[in-house]
Amino acid sequence: MIKVVIIGTGNVAYHISKAVLKNKKLEIAMICGRKKKLPTNFSQDIAYSNNFKKIKKADLYIICINDDNIFKISEKLNIDKESIVVHTSGSTELNVLSKHNNYGVIYPLQTFSKDKEIEFSNVPIIIEANSKLILSRIKEISSFLSNKVLKCNSNQRTFIHISAIFTNNFSNFMNVIAQDILKSQDIDSEILKPLLNETIDKLNFLTSKEAQTGPAARNDKITIEKHLNLLKKTKYFETYNALTKEIINLKNEL
Repeated sequence: MIKVVIIGTGNVAYHISKAVLKNKKLEIAMICGRKKKLPTNFSQDIAYSNNFKKIKKADLYIICINDDNIFKISEKLNIDKESIVVHTSGSTELNVLSKHNNYGVIYPLQTFSKDKEIEFSNVPIIIEANSKLILSRIKEISSFLSNKVLKCNSNQRTFIHISAIFTNNFSNFMNVIAQDILKSQDIDSEILKPLLNETIDKLNFLTSKEAQTGPAARNDKITIEKHLNLLKKTKYFETYNALTKEIINLKNEL
C-alpha cells in the first residue's frame, strides 16, 4: 500500500483526501497544515499535525496549498530520498520542488468547493516529473484516483490553467454580473438556471464557436445599442461592450 501525506487543509486537500480514502491501494499517513486542528469536514480518523517536524514517513507527499507558499513549504520538508514530493498547482513550475530527489506535479483540473461533492475519477489529472521513472510512478498513483491522466510540461500546464480560468472562473463571474443585474430589477436569478443548463448541455454536441448565439453573434446593432444605453451608468458597461466586440470579431473570422 502506498502511504500518502497531504499538506494543506483547503478545498483541493479535502477532495484529494476523500479520493485517497476511497482507494484500497492508497493510505493517508497524515494530513499536515497550519490550523491547530483538522477541520471537521475532513475524516477525523486521519492523523493530523501542524508541526512539520512531526511529519510522518510516506511514499508520496502532496502539497495542496496556495501557490505563493509552495516553495517555502517544500524547503521545510525533510523526507527520505526515495519519497516523492508533488504539488497540485496549475501554474507553478515543476522546479520549485528541486530540493528533493524525486518530485513532480499532480494537478487536478477541476473547480473544488468543500460543500459540493464530485466524482474524482472523472477529474482530469495533469502530471509532470523530474525523471521518467518518477513520472511513471506518479502516473500509476494518479491512475488510482482518476480515469483521465495526461502528461504535460510546466508551460503546457500553465496554458491549461489559463484556459480553465476562462472557462470556469471568468464564466462564473459573468453569472455574478447577471445575478447582480437581475437583483437591481427585483428579478429572481433562478430564471437563468434553464438557460445555464442548456448552455452547458450544448457543448456536448457543438464546439463553443458553433454554440455562440445572441445579439453580438448576429451583429444585431439595434439590440446591442439598446443594451449599452441601459448599462451606460453601471460598472458593467465596459464589460458588455468589450465582450460584444470580441464576439463580433470572432464571427467575422468564421
